[in-house]
Amino acid sequence: MNGGRRRLVLIALLAILLVPATTTATGTGGLFRTLDGERAALRNYIPADRWLVLVIWSHTCPVCRAELGGYSTLFEQHRDGRLTVLGLSLDGESGTLEAWAFIEELDLAFPSLIGEPAAVADFFRRASGRAFQGTPTLLVYAPGGVLKGTQAGAVPPAAIEAFIASLDTGS
Repeated sequence: MNGGRRRLVLIALLAILLVPATTTATGTGGLFRTLDGERAALRNYIPADRWLVLVIWSHTCPVCRAELGGYSTLFEQHRDGRLTVLGLSLDGESGTLEAWAFIEELDLAFPSLIGEPAAVADFFRRASGRAFQGTPTLLVYAPGGVLKGTQAGAVPPAAIEAFIASLDTGS
């Protein structure tokens, strides 16, 4: 893909990702569990000073299998930077062992929570005002937890970085 077309694709992706900046992660429910079974509130994972890329995934999702490694690399590259990554498996309690195995198999570096499929879909609807379409789905939160964008399907890490850079004021 030539430079001009690549730029056009990134701009189109950014336009799709933009959502009204009125929703915060702390006001949309988000009670899930760690993979160890402990209760976990999403608000406790929202950094005050960093962007958060929340990736909803499933161990049965072939696109997730192909894409999550890139998000893990993104997490590692920005470990001390302006963004972080958090996974949210919708495999539910009955799929916890499969989710653990999936994380181990792909050697994912970012942490993940787990929720029941209906609870994850409800969280997404409350957060974005849209129906949940499937996995993977990304939600991008500005520092402090204001939702800035969502996208279902594969999103290249470079596009995520470009989206954040286009909105980041450095504050």
